[in-house]
Amino acid sequence: KMKSQFVIVDAKDRKQIISDQIAKIAQDNNWDIDVDADLLEEVNNLVEYPTTFYGSFDKKYLEIPDEVLITSMKDNQRYFYVRDQEGNLAPYFIGVRNGNSEHIENVIRGNEKVLVARLEDADFFFKEDQKKTIADYVEKLKSVNFHVKIGTMYEKMARVHQIADHLADIFQFSDTERKDLLRASDIYKFDLVTNMVDEFSELQGVMGEKYAEIMGETKAVAQAIREHYIPISSEGALPETKVGAALAIADKLDSIETFFAVDLIPSGSNDPYALRRQAYGIVRILDQYQWSMNLNDLQDYLKDNVTVPEKLDLNAHKQDIIDFMIDRVRQLLKQNKIRTDIIDAVAGGSNIDAIEMINVAQVLQNHVNDDDFKVVMEALGRIVNLSKKAKFGYSDDLAVDDSLFENPSESQLNQQVAAIKNDNAEDLFKQLAALRPVIDSYFDENMIMAKDEKVKNNRLTQLVIANHLIANLGDLSKIVTK
Repeated sequence: KMKSQFVIVDAKDRKQIISDQIAKIAQDNNWDIDVDADLLEEVNNLVEYPTTFYGSFDKKYLEIPDEVLITSMKDNQRYFYVRDQEGNLAPYFIGVRNGNSEHIENVIRGNEKVLVARLEDADFFFKEDQKKTIADYVEKLKSVNFHVKIGTMYEKMARVHQIADHLADIFQFSDTERKDLLRASDIYKFDLVTNMVDEFSELQGVMGEKYAEIMGETKAVAQAIREHYIPISSEGALPETKVGAALAIADKLDSIETFFAVDLIPSGSNDPYALRRQAYGIVRILDQYQWSMNLNDLQDYLKDNVTVPEKLDLNAHKQDIIDFMIDRVRQLLKQNKIRTDIIDAVAGGSNIDAIEMINVAQVLQNHVNDDDFKVVMEALGRIVNLSKKAKFGYSDDLAVDDSLFENPSESQLNQQVAAIKNDNAEDLFKQLAALRPVIDSYFDENMIMAKDEKVKNNRLTQLVIANHLIANLGDLSKIVTK
């Protein structure tokens, strides 16, 4: 009965009708149509009696970048866009009207008229934007605020340039990669002041890439401009290029550093500037590229080398930022199904390099079911606990005096610890695990807190040096062994 009144009550039925009608149009015209699930859902909820139709527009508009056309059709008009069999955008669109097919040609004409008006605007913006240079746009960024408490977009880019220069060092970029990264960092926000992005804000970065290529930038620079925004969600796609990845890290780092510096720090569920997402993005990118970045060293570098207004103190929240980043490492490890006690262990260790923490956690997880895991942890734990009795900490010039050795096990431990190479987490774990019999002998044969002060301190020195290596695996006392 309702159907005769042009109402199809069941949403599933409506959706199926739309899908079937789109499929038929595609088949009849030999088109390829990517039916976006979200758009289908939205359109389905806007109509009671769907009738699908297709319209066309002048081929000349295909000179506008695909992303602009798709945004105009999909986001603004809720049309499905059409590709030919080669995958090229075709000058057609598919819409869904509410009602039957009566007077459908009028509906098509009306929709074509609306779309063409939008495409005319886009075409105008596209041509107008190309009349200026990137330098013109960069200059305009001097009057665009990044945040009123922090400064302008132009100033942000200057800071990001300084951060990027340092990242190129620690990520061991080639001269070409560094050159592209620094060039990208000097211009990467320029598209924010173009007409196109003013009209279609969701195309920021995308238009930056298009215009940069048109205006003669290298492909690497252009792509980095687009990629610096990603990931745009916690599990979103990551930058595909090293230059884009480094620029994304530099940009996100600057945001975290400066917002913390003006006390705009996320608390509870309140995170208006998406700093958690940005920090998690940094951690995911570091993981993707296996890039080492010591958070403590980084903070010290930024404090001394990045130019900020006097009112901003990048050192004021140093530990808060380190903890904030470590929390994001925890988030990634949780996502990777790492045991909670192992996460606690690596987060509580001396290692504050995100990628090393991630790799160590994976290694511990891989070995947790080894037959000797419990006894290895116990042996290493004895060193950790007894090393705390030393009244001195580790330093690079701390040395063991082998003339004070009284038992062979002291020499054995000394030699084996000295031979350990901390090149990667797996090898480090295996080398430390191999110490177990030596550690057992060492504690069987030697009284650490010997009466002779020199002997005692020499033994404590051995333990402090060994503990320094063990600490790279984290706080082993937090690991639950059965």
